[in-house]
Amino acid sequence: MQTLSRRRICKRLFLRGSQFLTGIFSVSFLSFQSRSILGFSSQLLTSESNILTERGNFLEEIRRIKKLALPKNSHLYQIPTTTDLDNFRVLASSLISQDINTAANKANALNYEIVKFIDNSSGQVFYGLRERHVLGYPIRGWGSYFINPTYSSNALVEVPHVLFDKFSEEIGAKAFLGSAARGFLVAGAHRDANGTGSADVCNPINSIFQEVHKAWTLSQTKTWQIHGFSISEKPSFPSNTQSVLSDGQGRLSTEVMDLSQRMRLRSFITYVYNELSASDMLNQQVNQGVAGQAFTSLGGTQNVQGIYCRSVGTAFTHIELEKSIRDSSTNRDLVSRSIAESIQAIS
Repeated sequence: MQTLSRRRICKRLFLRGSQFLTGIFSVSFLSFQSRSILGFSSQLLTSESNILTERGNFLEEIRRIKKLALPKNSHLYQIPTTTDLDNFRVLASSLISQDINTAANKANALNYEIVKFIDNSSGQVFYGLRERHVLGYPIRGWGSYFINPTYSSNALVEVPHVLFDKFSEEIGAKAFLGSAARGFLVAGAHRDANGTGSADVCNPINSIFQEVHKAWTLSQTKTWQIHGFSISEKPSFPSNTQSVLSDGQGRLSTEVMDLSQRMRLRSFITYVYNELSASDMLNQQVNQGVAGQAFTSLGGTQNVQGIYCRSVGTAFTHIELEKSIRDSSTNRDLVSRSIAESIQAIS
C-alpha cells in the first residue's frame, strides 16, 4: 500500500507539472538512457537508430510491465484522441510489417520506444512497443505490444484485463512463447482505472489496444484472448466449472473444439458457450448435456476484438479461466501449454 501511494504521488506530480517535466525529460534523454531492471541490460543498437536492445527473461519482462499498469480508480488513464488512434495504427502496422526503423521513428513521436528483446532462456528475439516512463512509471496506460519476427503461428495472444484478471498476463505470455505466435498484446491499465469500465479495451471505447489489434489482424491471423472469472460470482454455472470457451457468437468453431479437447485431456472442467440445444450431439460432446446458453455471460459476444475478427473473416477464441486455474502455478503452466498447442495446431 505504501508503494502504491508513492506511485500515485509521483504520477500526480507529473500531471500537474507536465510542461515543466517535458522540458527536463526530453524525448532524446528517454530514448538513450540505460537501465538495469530485473537482471537485464539495455543499450542503444548501433545498427538500428532509436532502438533499444535488452536481454533477459521474457516472462519477467511481462511481470514487470504488469506491475506498472495503472491501478483501479487511479484516474490516471488518458483517453487517446482520434489523432493518437490514427498515428498508433500506422505505427503498429509498421511494426507488424517488420519495418523496424520506421516504427521506431514513429514511436518516438508518440513517446513510445521500440525494444529488441532477446530472451535469455530461448535466444528468441522479440520486438516490443512500450510506453516511455516518467519518474519510473507510464503516464497514459496505453499498453505494451510485442511481435515475433520469426513466428511459426499466424496468431495473436491478447491480455486485455491486466490486474483485473489475475495472472492472465503470465498465462498469455507463456502461451505466446510456447506457440511461437506472431504477436502479443498486453493492456496498460486496470479496466476500471478511471472508474467502472473506463479503460476496458474489450468495450467500444477508443483504445490503443484495439488499434493495435486491428493493425495486426492480417489475412488469416487468428486471436486467442485470455480472461478470468470466479465461480463464486456465477451461481448458475455448474459448481465445478474451471473454464468457459467461446468464439464470441455461439458457434462451435474448430479453434474452440480443439482447445476444449486439449484442456479436458489435462483434466480441466471445461464448458463452451454455444447456441445449440442442450440435447444436440455436439453440445453433448463439449458440455455433457449442460445447455451452452447457460454460459452466455462469459461468451464475449460484445467483445470488440471478437467483433472485428468476425468482420474481416478471421477466428477469435475467448478463454475464461476460473481462479482455481489462475491461482495455481501448476495449473497456469498446464493451461498455457494447452493454449499454445492449440494455437500451433490450428493457426
